[in-house]
Amino acid sequence: MTMKLYYGTGSCSLLVHMVLEEIGATFESVKVDLAAGEQRGEAYRAINAKGKVPALVTPEGTLTECVAIVEWLLDRHGDNALLPKPGTWARAKTMEQVATLATEVHPLFNRFFHEGDFSDEKPVQAAVKSHGARKISAWFAQQDASLAGDWWSGAREPVLSDLYFRRDRALGRWLDPPATRLPNIEAFLNRLATRPAVSRALAREGITLFS
Repeated sequence: MTMKLYYGTGSCSLLVHMVLEEIGATFESVKVDLAAGEQRGEAYRAINAKGKVPALVTPEGTLTECVAIVEWLLDRHGDNALLPKPGTWARAKTMEQVATLATEVHPLFNRFFHEGDFSDEKPVQAAVKSHGARKISAWFAQQDASLAGDWWSGAREPVLSDLYFRRDRALGRWLDPPATRLPNIEAFLNRLATRPAVSRALAREGITLFS
């Protein structure tokens, strides 16, 4: 059975797409039209009851949540350089970075893009969005200032957290100033784009380096 990735263009499922390409997995990709609300429809909820992307259908069953999916994929392909071996300090530090992006940065974007989820009151929504934007912008500025090496992770070669940072950075293009154009982050993105697997994942989703 070939694995099947259900993804939404430009969503966090891009991380899974990049990892699948990096490890050379055989898989089928199925686009879920998020703008049309396809993820909330009965057909897709039969695949992922949460009504969200991604979902990865495997011979062992269906797996959801980006972090769980990519960790499972990379552990199954132990000859990759993206995720150090379990029990190592390097593994712990990589997962620490992944956790920061998943549990601290991504929720701020949720406030920026989905302020209506936090209140029915327009003034409250505006405050939620504004506060989220300020915190995200400050975080990206800090990351740009501290990005001294080739990779955001600080590793000699790109690891899983670098791919995840690329995905969250894409959302930062809506900020003022855009996170995509901060000098050190922009240079990081250009370096990452030279990886054939990243280019293939972007092409599959029909998006460009800075989108």
